Amino acid sequence: MSLGPFVSLWVFDQDNLDSWLSGAKTAINTLQAKAGFIDAQVGRSPDQANRLIVTTKWADVGSYRRAVSSTEAKMNVWPFLANMKDEPSAFEVLQAADGANFSHYDSSLDS
Repeated sequence: MSLGPFVSLWVFDQDNLDSWLSGAKTAINTLQAKAGFIDAQVGRSPDQANRLIVTTKWADVGSYRRAVSSTEAKMNVWPFLANMKDEPSAFEVLQAADGANFSHYDSSLDS
């Protein structure tokens, strides 16, 4: 069984961009110190300026769950997530492509 990486997608509607970006930076700085963290991005919708996202990529679901349940995350990430939109935010990667390769991964939900 070949499982792919794990991705979180946090969606927010925020009007105070500077304050929100500061909170995003604190949350990402906390998470990037955790085992299994791969990368993170912050984005803004060109169609709805107050719609913002944070995506993080993890080696596996366990790494993500351990990171967000850590004491540091409870202090530095959870307060930031309090204003996140209430919708699914965690996803396993089933297919991925880069410049030369296309990969297919098994689902951990099928077992």
